[in-house]
Amino acid sequence: MYRYFRVLLLLLVSSYSYLLAQTESESSESAFNVRVGYTGLSFGNSLRHNGLRFNWSDRDVEEINGFNFTLWKPAEHLSGTINGLSFGIVGPGAEYLNGVSIGGLAVLAKERLSGVSIGGLAVVSQGSAVGLNFGGLAVVGKSDISGINVAGLACVTEGDIRGLSFASAALVGKGDISGLSFGGLACVTQGSMSGLNIGGLACVSNGAMNGLNFGGLALVGKDRLSGINFGGLALVSEGTVRYINIAGLAVVGKDGISGVTVAGLGIVSKRDIVGLNVTLGDLRSDNPEDDVSIRGLNFGGYRIRAKEISGLNVSVVMTQADQAKGVMIGGYNRVYGTQKGISIGLFNHATQLLGFQIGILNYAENNPKFFRLLPFLNFHL
Repeated sequence: MYRYFRVLLLLLVSSYSYLLAQTESESSESAFNVRVGYTGLSFGNSLRHNGLRFNWSDRDVEEINGFNFTLWKPAEHLSGTINGLSFGIVGPGAEYLNGVSIGGLAVLAKERLSGVSIGGLAVVSQGSAVGLNFGGLAVVGKSDISGINVAGLACVTEGDIRGLSFASAALVGKGDISGLSFGGLACVTQGSMSGLNIGGLACVSNGAMNGLNFGGLALVGKDRLSGINFGGLALVSEGTVRYINIAGLAVVGKDGISGVTVAGLGIVSKRDIVGLNVTLGDLRSDNPEDDVSIRGLNFGGYRIRAKEISGLNVSVVMTQADQAKGVMIGGYNRVYGTQKGISIGLFNHATQLLGFQIGILNYAENNPKFFRLLPFLNFHL
């Protein structure tokens, strides 16, 4: 038995010496291999291998298929393709990593990371990352990150974030964020957001937000907000705000608000406000250069104000408009132009009345002199 192991060891050493002599003269390959062709068992830095491979640190890799185990970090210049199961005490790294990649500290890819990638601290791709990506602290990509992305602190990319993405602190993308996205503190992108987007404190987009968008304190979009939009304190958009919009304090849509909108203190736009709008404070649409309106079923605790008002408008303190159609109910109703319909309040005042005023005092400037100011009821048909 002892002689048998001596002969086997002699053969292995001879084979290793022969292979090393050939490969070291041609490249940085230094490995002890037991294989046929490129398939079998390899110990060391074999550049091409199929099967089981154990190495201290990968350098100048060309292609590895199967199981690859490394003790130390890869060379600074990542190269080649590794397919299959890659495990590193520090972490596996290659130009392309495909399959299951697990690193005690990190998983590193230069061009593309695909499959299941788990890094104790981070998963990092200088290109794209596709599949299941889990980083104890971070998932980082220079290009797109797609699939299921989970990070202890943050998911950060210069491209898009797509799929199911979760980070206890923040999701930060330079491109678009789409799918189910959750940032414990914030979701932030220079592109657009679509799908279900949740930021513990805020969701901020330099583009549009579409879908179900939730910000614990605020939703802020430079473009439109559409879908079901909720901001604990505020919804703010330089574009339009559409469909269902709820904010603890204010909803602000510079280019218009439509749908069902509820805000604690104010609903404000420089363009039209349309639909069902409810606030305990100021419901206001005004732009000195354009004709803007508030239309639909509207309730303002303090005031409703627009150049044009139509529908049913209810305010506790006052309603002000240049033109009004429909029904106005409030403490003080003032129409500086033409009122068509009915106004009900303590004091109703219209420059041009085509309808009815019901209140303690009613003033219609277009009535004959002695019928302009009347108690209880005034009208002009």
